[in-house]
Amino acid sequence: MAKHTGKSIAIIASIALATSVGQAAEILATKQTSHWKLQDSLWEAAYLVTHIADWGQTRDIAMNCGDGSYVEMNPLIGSCPRMARVNGYFLATALLHVGASAMLPARYRRFFQTSTMVMELGYITNNYNIGLRVNF
Repeated sequence: MAKHTGKSIAIIASIALATSVGQAAEILATKQTSHWKLQDSLWEAAYLVTHIADWGQTRDIAMNCGDGSYVEMNPLIGSCPRMARVNGYFLATALLHVGASAMLPARYRRFFQTSTMVMELGYITNNYNIGLRVNF
């Protein structure tokens, strides 16, 4: 049952994030201040894919840290976080990323999106190398 619940959370979160990207693009298109374009939405979606993969791997840590197999390194959620804390953290930070991207001037937006995506790719690669799976 826990796996089913995790998949439901992932599906709902993915829909919410995709909707948020679309809403941010619509708001910016009407304001004409930041000139949000389709490319901005695609880069944000690419970031969110890496963020969701990191989320799934962190869920794997939360499921296995009780036996000492893994330790979470993010001090904001703790070394052996509860699943609710992991889910809340990743949902909140995804929404914050979308909001920050939407608010940034176009000339800084791409740097923010790509640098945070590279950071996430580093986490995902490290997690993969130590045996973590994307677990929803």
